[in-house]
Amino acid sequence: MRDKIVVSVTNVKDVVLLYHAYRHLQSRLNNTDLEPIGLALKQLIDNVLEHAYNNRVHIDLKVHFEITETQLNINIEDHGLPFDFSHFLSEPIDHSANHKQGFFLIYDLVDDFSYTPLKEGGKRFSIIKKFTHPLATIKKIENRSVDISYKKLHQYLQLRRFVEGDGDTIAKLIYKNYDYSYYKELFYEPQKIREANQNGHIISLLALYEEKIIGHFALLLSEHSNIAEIGVATVDPDFKRMGVMQRMLQKLIVIAQERKLSAIYGQALTLHPFSQKANLRAGMIESAISLGMVPETMEIEHQIKATHRSGAMIAFKLFEMRNRSLFLPSRYESQLLKVYKRAKLTIKSAIEAPETTPYTPLKTTINTQLNEVTIIIEHSFLRHTFFKHFEEARHQKFDMVYVDINLHTNSNIDTIIAYLNSLCFFYSGLLFDFYHDEDFLRLQYVNSKSVDVDIEEIICYSDDANKMMHYISNDYKSVIQGQL
Repeated sequence: MRDKIVVSVTNVKDVVLLYHAYRHLQSRLNNTDLEPIGLALKQLIDNVLEHAYNNRVHIDLKVHFEITETQLNINIEDHGLPFDFSHFLSEPIDHSANHKQGFFLIYDLVDDFSYTPLKEGGKRFSIIKKFTHPLATIKKIENRSVDISYKKLHQYLQLRRFVEGDGDTIAKLIYKNYDYSYYKELFYEPQKIREANQNGHIISLLALYEEKIIGHFALLLSEHSNIAEIGVATVDPDFKRMGVMQRMLQKLIVIAQERKLSAIYGQALTLHPFSQKANLRAGMIESAISLGMVPETMEIEHQIKATHRSGAMIAFKLFEMRNRSLFLPSRYESQLLKVYKRAKLTIKSAIEAPETTPYTPLKTTINTQLNEVTIIIEHSFLRHTFFKHFEEARHQKFDMVYVDINLHTNSNIDTIIAYLNSLCFFYSGLLFDFYHDEDFLRLQYVNSKSVDVDIEEIICYSDDANKMMHYISNDYKSVIQGQL
């Protein structure tokens, strides 16, 4: 959680607005003693008006109020007269003194007090009040609108499919969880949610308690294969951590089986482990990690946010346990076989590729919402043709470039992998039945000219996922070093 209020005043008569903003925050945080920091704020503003502006009417004063989970930060910025603050910086903040007024008094009232010259001229004073308990704990007790046991919730919890009129509630649930940062923008528009359900592109499942919709989960049917993505999982914050999402996922699996899908898959955010845990409990097999898939603007309940683009942990649940005859690249064969073993599938090496396929050698798909591009390799291609696709993606500043390679048709796969490694593509993982019910190997490329992906921020819940992430990290380093 991170709330901000910024108040700027240019006339000394409007300084009262700063205190109105502070009192508003004080009313919101009534379980925290903010009286001392309020006195410190007044002391600071009085001193700035006296020493930086000599009590002039026209001033340039800006105050930033910021609430985090653990503290209240107040930054007071002015562009008035400079003065030497250095002799005030040695005072210890141990609340042992008994100062009556001035800057030293502020040390007795706050948990942190600092001074920073501004590059553009002027100065900033910062004061901090730390909360006794994390704000999330306080808010959970204060704001929970229902008091219900796990047993009672699941006794009366109902699951049903989408009906006309649900689009508005689904959009509000998305907003409640993600604000406007969710990357599947369709789900902010009730009409488009309705249309997608009516034309069969999406199967929305809703959870209800006492006739109130408290959760949404959906099957997003693939245009390319007989599979579906599970996604857009949202639960009303009042009912989180109570197993609602797991109940919806179990029902979605039943619906997928009734529709005779060959598989479902989930792309769990690597910002946190919750979705990954849910997928594992449903018996899904983690098979790939696509880095940079989630924009850095993604934010969950104003609490969970990455500083760089984050990734997705891709996991599959297979309903058709067909054995495969594949061309596995020697570089990644052992890693791929580990995934197939976890999926309990028998794999044998293909002897020869099909003489003909109905698919063009190369195809490019663009996801403008995520600012990424995928190049699909069905069979042998001309290198200059691939390089043209690749260079267009780089120069158009797509953040991520993925390459999905058909494992059933490419008998020269070792040559393909060596060429892609030379362009700095590295391992992502295995995609079951991803296009026309065939398996594909995904490699990935970070377009360093336009995006910053921090591998260290990727959160993996399971041991298998951590091992896979370690493998991906090492392959990335190996590919990069090979180009130095």
